[in-house]
Amino acid sequence: MSSGHLRSVPSAAPKPKQRLDAETVRARLIDAMTKALRRSGSENVSIRDVAKAAGVNHGLVHRHFGSKSALVAAAVAKLSAEVHRGSPEHAAMSAATFLFLKMHPDVPRLVARACLDGPAELLHHAAPPPRRLGEIIRPIRVALDRLGLGAELDPHVVNALASAALLGWFLFRPLFKKGFGLPHDADKQLYLLLGRLDRMLLGIAGEPGA
Repeated sequence: MSSGHLRSVPSAAPKPKQRLDAETVRARLIDAMTKALRRSGSENVSIRDVAKAAGVNHGLVHRHFGSKSALVAAAVAKLSAEVHRGSPEHAAMSAATFLFLKMHPDVPRLVARACLDGPAELLHHAAPPPRRLGEIIRPIRVALDRLGLGAELDPHVVNALASAALLGWFLFRPLFKKGFGLPHDADKQLYLLLGRLDRMLLGIAGEPGA
């Protein structure tokens, strides 16, 4: 057949772009913002870049969240939920939190940025939800009472100190490695120690999981 008789095949019409529901859009934006915050402080995060990473138009940020700060808050709240997830049956969670922070060392840096540089309202979202905080505090309170320390120590102080130690371990680990003579298996040793302390706390408090 000569070239003069060749007929061009019409190209297939492009498929219409799938319209995403509001829940999917919000989830994509929160996930993209979470990843962006892990790389940089909120002041350096571009809404356009976050929307591009989420595969949506940047105008949808304001439609679904109202502002960049609201999206940042939602992302920080998601990170906090990941850190503080748990159940009443496993209220002591130092070892589990340590393991999570070891896998996500950028989370302590994000919390530190919010503490040092703000915005201060992010700190509310970074804290554990009230219900989860109550689950964590309960066995500490019972253990302190049974040890005869309930009148002297507030369980919130004990929990805050433990949280500061966990965050500080990952924030200042380069310093610890440089000048504190840490062994190469320091993380493993600390993880095992925290697991034993968790079981000890639950045992004193009479909680399941000891």
